[in-house]
Amino acid sequence: MDLSRRGAPRRLATAIAAALLAACSASADRSAAGNPLATEAQRTLDARLAALHARDDFAVERALLRAQFVAGHGLPLSAEALARLDAAIDELVGGALAEALNGNAARPRVHWLAAAPHRWFGIDVPGTRWAYDNPDNAYRTIPIAPDGRYLVRGRRHGDGPADMSFSLIDDTVTQGTVAYLDGKALATDGDGRYALTIDGDPAGERAAHLRSDAGTVQLFVRSNLGDWAQEEHDTLEVERLDLAPEQAAELDDATIVASASRFLLKSGPVYGLALLGLKTMAAPLNTLPAPSRTQTPGALITQANSFGHFRLGDDEALLISFDPGGAGYWVVPVTDPWMLSVDPGRYSSSLNSRQALADADGRYTFVVAVRDPGVHNWLDTAGLHEGTMMLRWQRLPAGGGHPAVAARLVKLQDLAAALPPGTRRIDADERRRLLAARQAAYARRFRED
Repeated sequence: MDLSRRGAPRRLATAIAAALLAACSASADRSAAGNPLATEAQRTLDARLAALHARDDFAVERALLRAQFVAGHGLPLSAEALARLDAAIDELVGGALAEALNGNAARPRVHWLAAAPHRWFGIDVPGTRWAYDNPDNAYRTIPIAPDGRYLVRGRRHGDGPADMSFSLIDDTVTQGTVAYLDGKALATDGDGRYALTIDGDPAGERAAHLRSDAGTVQLFVRSNLGDWAQEEHDTLEVERLDLAPEQAAELDDATIVASASRFLLKSGPVYGLALLGLKTMAAPLNTLPAPSRTQTPGALITQANSFGHFRLGDDEALLISFDPGGAGYWVVPVTDPWMLSVDPGRYSSSLNSRQALADADGRYTFVVAVRDPGVHNWLDTAGLHEGTMMLRWQRLPAGGGHPAVAARLVKLQDLAAALPPGTRRIDADERRRLLAARQAAYARRFRED
């Protein structure tokens, strides 16, 4: 027998297997290089979102929301604030539609929402932000039925985002937490892949499991980038294990509009009267209270936060002294009078734990001002003289750490004397370079690859 010919099939099989392995590796590399937010499901949902948003079926809801947000803000209402109100309500309508579109737990998809208006894949996607969106974040949702069984697969790219969390919630507006999982603690394989299960059973031997209950409606995923230019969101996909997709019909337009309407009718009292009015505007002007872990609608349960509002003249600044308290991730953002970020890719209106520069003592000093004060840690109000703020501390050490914050109003002419020694000053050229880098890094989340 010719042993060389006898071994040929084995060698051929080995070669084919190697080729397939190489092809899979190449495919995995392409996946890692692509935008994990630009999925086929996302494009499908965004196209339908744009079409439904253009119909504008929510005249009554919009009128109620305006009244409730104005009541929460309180009088007097400046022309500057009033000029931004309709845009804020419009984004809330977009967010309600986004929630409703991905509300079919029998045909679950991963949907990125609470994003700024943008155009991609030929779609003019309306803004879907509301109630203190974080420019660092990709907020993604997966609908969950209490009696369903789900498998969520993920892939981490490099070290992944600065922070990530998976929260089962019982209401899409108030977002009460049913179960929580630290996304950064998930074990990954050599390719960065991981999986977690969701159902009503105890975890048992399953290392990554979220137990649903009778009130569970959604998995809410928060993914925080610290370095916008280098970090990447995880790739996510979902499968319902106890029901094939073809067994459930797509939601029709009427069902989606009705669901969005219910979301909006509930949002006014929660976001306008409670979050804006009682949580934010009730605090003294131009101050920031001590960080609190009190549960707030929409807030991460492991997070400490501080809410405030400001009003500044052209010649004034709000000077913020900030102590991270050992937090692994934190962010200090400026939002408009209606709790929306203002073109964060264009303006330096937020700074996080990777973007800001520390003082000599390890604390941080920020300057909120309409005009550039010539310091690195400038929080640009984007021309607004009044606005709101929600500061966040996440990944605090065991025991909670001791984050702290204080704010006071100063005149720009007195700023130099009020700043701590060694504060990093920058000129107009460096500011332009920093903003150009920020704009390029922010645009990565909307890339079409």
